[in-house]
Amino acid sequence: MVEKASSRLRVLALLIALMFIALTTRLWFLQVLAAQGFEKDAKNNSVRFEYTDALRGQIFDAQGRPLVTNRDSLELRITPSELGDQGEAVILRVSKLTGVEPAAIAKQLQSTRYLPTQAIPVAEFVPEAAWYYVRENPEKFPGVEVEQTPVRTYPEGPLAAHILGYTGLIQGDQYDTLQAEGYGLNDIVGQAGLESVYEKYLRGTQGKTKEIVNSDGDLIRTLGSTPPVAGDDLQLSLDTRVQKLAQQALLDGMAHARTMHDQNGVPLKANAGSVIVLDANTGGVVAMVSVPTYNPSWYVHGLTPAESNYLFKNKNAPSLNRATQATYTPGSTFKSITGLAAVKEGIASLNGSYECTPDYTKAGDKSGTKFYNWTTANLGYMSIAHALEISCDTVFDAFGGAFYDRYVQNSIGTNSDLLARDLREWGFEQPTGVDLPAEATGLVPDPAWAATAKMDDGSPLFPYGWVPGGDILTMIGSGYVQVTPLQLARAYMAIANGGHLCRPHVVGEIESAAGTVAKKIDGHCDEMVPYSPQELAYVRDALRGVVTSGTAQCAFSGFPTSQIAVAGKTGTAERPPAQDTSWFASMVGPDPNHPQYVIVTSVEQGGFGGSTAAPITRKVIDALYPDLVDTTVPNCDVTDR
Repeated sequence: MVEKASSRLRVLALLIALMFIALTTRLWFLQVLAAQGFEKDAKNNSVRFEYTDALRGQIFDAQGRPLVTNRDSLELRITPSELGDQGEAVILRVSKLTGVEPAAIAKQLQSTRYLPTQAIPVAEFVPEAAWYYVRENPEKFPGVEVEQTPVRTYPEGPLAAHILGYTGLIQGDQYDTLQAEGYGLNDIVGQAGLESVYEKYLRGTQGKTKEIVNSDGDLIRTLGSTPPVAGDDLQLSLDTRVQKLAQQALLDGMAHARTMHDQNGVPLKANAGSVIVLDANTGGVVAMVSVPTYNPSWYVHGLTPAESNYLFKNKNAPSLNRATQATYTPGSTFKSITGLAAVKEGIASLNGSYECTPDYTKAGDKSGTKFYNWTTANLGYMSIAHALEISCDTVFDAFGGAFYDRYVQNSIGTNSDLLARDLREWGFEQPTGVDLPAEATGLVPDPAWAATAKMDDGSPLFPYGWVPGGDILTMIGSGYVQVTPLQLARAYMAIANGGHLCRPHVVGEIESAAGTVAKKIDGHCDEMVPYSPQELAYVRDALRGVVTSGTAQCAFSGFPTSQIAVAGKTGTAERPPAQDTSWFASMVGPDPNHPQYVIVTSVEQGGFGGSTAAPITRKVIDALYPDLVDTTVPNCDVTDR
């Protein structure tokens, strides 16, 4: 028994020894003899990341109507490193399939923006037949792939184009800034409007798959993946119905203006303009129209030569948002604000009476410069309210002269001007903070600006320093003061709502793909203008007189003011060598003490405010209150300023 057990142990030990020898031999083979082969195979394998674009967030109006959505496009891409020696032949085949010129494809493939190993997009909206042909003939199209990608679509066409903006392939300077946030050279980003401002919300999060591939690019195995997350949706304060009707009212009003003539008998050009409708209590943009406009879908397909010429060689600058990016002298619409400034500084009184003379000369002004009223008649003494109603220039000229006297008295060591300071308290010469890009700031002229201002030839614009005309012309919205229509609307909003200087905003809410509210946008209405409720109410009452018996009376003839109270101010602003800018700034609502909306209309080279801008506004008000008895807007070829 002992001998048998010993024999078995020897056999077992022998087997174990053989196993260790085999294992050692295999390890030696793997580590020594096969090491170079494995090293070569490992080098030929690599990790590859595949990215899946997230669906870009959509944009809806205040009632949930879609303004920007997505649809699929077939995009053809070429990876230059995979073309081998067939590059020229492949380019010719792709050109035949897509209709894109071979030279354009070659230029895109040679772009230094991409690495040779990157798939470079060369054609969008490829026909499905071409897609199938590429897939069925891979030997003819090495390095070519057709991918389904989402692109933007605009259900309302060019409506609100300046607000919505457009998307496009990331540009070099954008890539330098955004690559740290995970953007690639093939990514689409917002290039203008809300698409640009809210890019980080709309973009979403790309999906990513980590793969092991061999040297031929064949998949060996997947290491893991994360799905894409759709971008957030924007819900606007904009009302599509009001936007459409406001745009049509502006186009119709401009067409009518071109049937009239300026003071020199020259037909009005009325070539551009804007309409802004704000919620008077929140700052929400209900409508914002800028004409001429463009179609953002052009950028989805790529601009044709005709479209490019229209956008970039057109002297009327269709890409410019005239509501926020263009500045103008505001004309008599400014008197509502400068009149309050005169009261604030004790220059005028709400109970005072002031002479409306045919012309005004500043006492003590050695130049003897005369500033003329719009009429040669002496209209006698009147209140500020009546001066606003009939738009008497010389009453306000005299207030401007008094502001200059204050400057002279107070300027030692300060170089300050009270009128300029008071105007900045209304937000002029500052961006309004609206959630749209490239907002203009305008200009409030003052002694400090005059000290450095130059003429076109480089000579001083004010060789004798600040002069009385600086304050006098600013007082009536003339001279060098420049405002955007939105800045003026913001100021009128403060008059309407009791002094709250709200920030205008187009977006009301940002909603996640899950339907939850990610962020609410409001007007931050805590800032106040330094005027009492009584002073603001005085101006609102005076501006109602403008509509019922003043310079806007014609435009509102037959309007049911007993149902909807309208208060507004016409303006006719000189803009040499161009024709006058036509203005009407207004507030409207069922309660005369609490206006619901502020509307500002401006038409470049549109003539008198009472003839062009006021009738346009009348039509916009009809759009805001469609249940009113339908009224006919009269044609007003008047000379009221």
